[in-house]
Parts: sequence; C-alpha cells; structure tokens
Amino acid sequence: MYSDPEHSAPLSSRRLEPLRVGSERLAPVVAWLCLVSVLVPLVACGKKGAPLPPLRNTPMTTRDLQVSQQGRQILFDMAYPKTTISGFSLGGIDGVELMQLVKPAPGAVIIDPESEDEEDEEDEEAKPQPLPSADAREFVAGGEVLLTLRGAELNAAVVGDRLQFRIPLADELPSEPTANIFAVRTVKGNEDSQLSNRATLIPIEPPSAPGNLQAQATADGIELSWEADTDFEGFDVFRREAQVRGYDEALARVGGDVRAYRDTSARYERRYIYTVRAVANVAPLIHTDEAGEREIEYKDRFPPPLPANIVALAERASVRLRWDPAKADDVAGYIIYRREPGRDFHRITDKPVASTEFLDRNLASGLTYAYQLQVVDENGNESGKSDPVVTTAR
Repeated sequence: MYSDPEHSAPLSSRRLEPLRVGSERLAPVVAWLCLVSVLVPLVACGKKGAPLPPLRNTPMTTRDLQVSQQGRQILFDMAYPKTTISGFSLGGIDGVELMQLVKPAPGAVIIDPESEDEEDEEDEEAKPQPLPSADAREFVAGGEVLLTLRGAELNAAVVGDRLQFRIPLADELPSEPTANIFAVRTVKGNEDSQLSNRATLIPIEPPSAPGNLQAQATADGIELSWEADTDFEGFDVFRREAQVRGYDEALARVGGDVRAYRDTSARYERRYIYTVRAVANVAPLIHTDEAGEREIEYKDRFPPPLPANIVALAERASVRLRWDPAKADDVAGYIIYRREPGRDFHRITDKPVASTEFLDRNLASGLTYAYQLQVVDENGNESGKSDPVVTTAR
C-alpha cells in the first residue's frame, strides 16, 4: 500500500516550514488580520454621542385667516395646517384656538382695495380711516380666547383642505363702531403655533336677505333667479356639488340691481346645490343671510338644434341633400324623411347619418320629392323636424 512518508510521520517529527511574509498564499490572511486589529479597538473604545433633541411638532403659522359676516353669524376661513415649522408633515392638528381683541373704531369705514391707489384731493381728515389692527404682543396681552375647537367640533369644521367655522353675532351691537380683531393658534400635542395674521371686522346689523331663489335647467346652463327688496353692493352666487359639505368661494358676483344668473359652467349628470347672498359691504366682506338653497340634478334632456342651410339638389334619378352641421357638441347624426307624390313623410335612413350630405338614389325622373331632417344627440334626444325642402329628380 502506498504511504506518504512526510504525512504519515508523527507531528513532532515533521519538518515545519518557516512563514514567509511575501507568500502569496498568506497575503489575504494577513490583510484580514490587519483590518480586524483596526476595527476592534474602534468598537470596543467608541463613545456614545449626546442624544439629538426630538423634532418639535409645532404647526406652521396660519397666514391666511379670513373673517366675514353672514347675517348674524361671523364666519372664519383658513387653510388646514399641513406641515410643522421645520417643513415636515404634521399629520393633522389637535385643536384651534380663536382669539379676539376688541378696539373702538371711530371713523373707521369700509375701504375698497381697488380704490386705494386713486388720487384724492380731499383733506387727510376727510379720508376714510383704515380698520384697526394689533401687533402680536398687544394681542396676546389684551386678547381673550373666544373659542376652542377640538375633537368632533374640529372635524366638523374641515371642508376640503380648509377650516371653516362660525360664531354668533352679539344680540346687541355697540352704538359706536367697534373693531373685532381676530387671530388663531393651532395646536398639535403640547405644541402651539405662533399667532396667525390678524383679521378685523366691524359687525353691522344685517339687511334682509334675498328670497324666492329658483333654479331651472336649460340647454345653455342652469338659470337662477331671486328676489330682493332693495339694491345692494352686489349678489354672490354660490354652488357646491350635492355630496360636498360647505361652499367654497363664490361662483360669481353680479351687480346689486341684478336678480338672475346663468351658470354656464354646470356639467351634465351632476347634482348641484345653489344659494345666493347679498353683499352689504365689500371689504371686509359682509353678507346677508342666504336666499335659501336649491338642489338640482343637471341631466341632458335637451334636443340638439336643427342644422341651417338645408338644400336639395336634383341629379339624374336621385337627389343630393346638403346642410350645415348642427351647433351642438354631442350630435350623433341626422335622420332623413322623404315624401313622394301620394304618400306622407316616412323615414328613409335606418341609422343616423354621420356626415352633412346624403344621396337619395333610384328615384323616378320627373317626380317631385320633399325632404325633412331631424337631429339626434348621443343621449338619444331628438330635435323636431326641419321645414321641408323640395326638388324634382331629373
């Protein structure tokens, strides 16, 4: 049997080769040992750094608080805070604090922003005085928390990406003009935002609201009408879809002597709710109460219009009909009726004709034929029939 003398000899009798540093076989091992010798002290001797402070959930300051009056209610509108002051997602808020500071406002009147740049040759004393305001320190020192929204009340105030809420007007208003200056703070956990921009309102006794609001669907939009005893600065028309809670900005503003509006932006197959408020003052905005609400489902039940310039051209044993396109966006086609001597009008096209031309063939030369057109839209609404056009086939 074969035996390897070197490997079969006792360990003590084997000849051990000295390690050679330059050996290619040992180079990776040496490198690994060096790496370990460097890393182990770092792990063993590393120190724990000071913990970083937790990120604060302070809500971003509200800068778009708006206040207006509607009837005997004071309305507030602001964006729902979405981020912290560091720019991170806030994930909702836990509360809103509404604060108020009251100041006398002698001589303060409504100022139309569009007229501020116009030149006025009157004395400075005769010019309207701007509405009072207050800086943050004055507000914090003299203001009071008027309302706190939390829980269900806060959730009820959320309309889309806005917060909208209201408070009642005082039963009796001061005899002298008084400025109600408002601001808000939003709350997340134990963190309060900074005070918002200030919004000022001088409440007034509201005039009577318009009434008898009507809404009617037409082919050109939804026609609104209402009644009012006096003229106002204007009327604001509001619209919302039936499934949406609360109105956004006014759809339109019409003149104070106008009592109707046509909503041409309404779309078929939608259900809308409308209301109208009279504008008693422009800036800050003071509305009357609403003229009720009217809900309407806008469906396409309206036939398309007839085409213009329908002509019948006689050809050999045939008649060629031509017409202009009907002025509607949803035309599906045209139905053609014919009357020959001794018969009534009858339909001669199985399907609506998509083009604006039709050739009626195989007619008897010398006979007189009359034609009528009818338009049908994509919802199956059919127009009336056109006036007859008459010609004699050649």
